[in-house]
Amino acid sequence: MSVERALTKNDIPLLATIDRTELVHECYRVEDGELVLYPDFHDMRGWPEGEAEQDAIALLACLERGGWLWGVFDGPILVAAVVVDNRPIHNRGLLLQQLKFLHVSHRARGRGLGGRLFALACEQGRKAGIDGLYVSATESRNTVDFYLRHGCQRLQHPDPGLFAQEPHDIHLYRPLREKGL
Repeated sequence: MSVERALTKNDIPLLATIDRTELVHECYRVEDGELVLYPDFHDMRGWPEGEAEQDAIALLACLERGGWLWGVFDGPILVAAVVVDNRPIHNRGLLLQQLKFLHVSHRARGRGLGGRLFALACEQGRKAGIDGLYVSATESRNTVDFYLRHGCQRLQHPDPGLFAQEPHDIHLYRPLREKGL
């Protein structure tokens, strides 16, 4: 039986236990302002060296400044989580907040958890009164297509700081109000 709840400081180390296993066959890149799909094989198993530790530090800081962290547990095991940072991002007249983390464990995929957590993140953004969520998506086809299916649009002008951190990511935004970029 799954249990959903807010994540606490003590839960942050559990985020590294989410199984990110995935076979990637295609990725996107931006060329001349358009998304271009190209073949690119990655056998993702576990977390890249040092990433889980870096994420833990960043997510703890996010929690301490009032960010929103939500998890889904199967018994004692964290199988999915989503994080929205409350730090404002100003982009072309819009007030955005970053979707900082959204992962579903390999064995828990296909049950709609990703879509449910993304919808909860959008609802959290609406409650915060922001115009949209900023999504820096890994360039894999599955990830980008997921966000596009859930109403995200490509940002023509990514945030310079976030782009510098993740230049290969596809920078998107999910509008939560009538305004648009």
